[in-house]
Amino acid sequence: MSDENRNERLTPSIEDYLEAIYVLDKKERGVRSIDVAEHLHVAKPSVNRALKSLVESGMIEQERYSLIYLTDDGRKMAKEIYHRHRTIKEFLMNVLLLDEQQAEDEACKIEHVVSDLTVERLHKVMIACGSSQNEETLKRIFNHDQLDD
Repeated sequence: MSDENRNERLTPSIEDYLEAIYVLDKKERGVRSIDVAEHLHVAKPSVNRALKSLVESGMIEQERYSLIYLTDDGRKMAKEIYHRHRTIKEFLMNVLLLDEQQAEDEACKIEHVVSDLTVERLHKVMIACGSSQNEETLKRIFNHDQLDD
């Protein structure tokens, strides 16, 4: 998905809902809206508004008061969003040495604004920094012993 198509189609908030449905529906058996609300820590009416938007954009299918299913397009887009999120989170944890919760929080924000090229390059840097020797170098660079503030 190109950066332009992603930005034209869904807002960051709606991307979060799509990603949540993808994460909750790994076995492709459908998701309940209450599970989405709990996963995202939002009220059920907010979920209902987002689901309506996702139905209208062809990303999900849902009969009134029934399970939510990703369409093929929805699954493809959700998988890409999830990949962006995971790549950024792993970069923040493995290269910048942030703790998991901070990396998760920041990845949720960053994933909506960086380009596909940036995500691709973050992934390449992460691979290049993967050795234990590089890990020690990173710890020295960030003075890791003093980062536990």
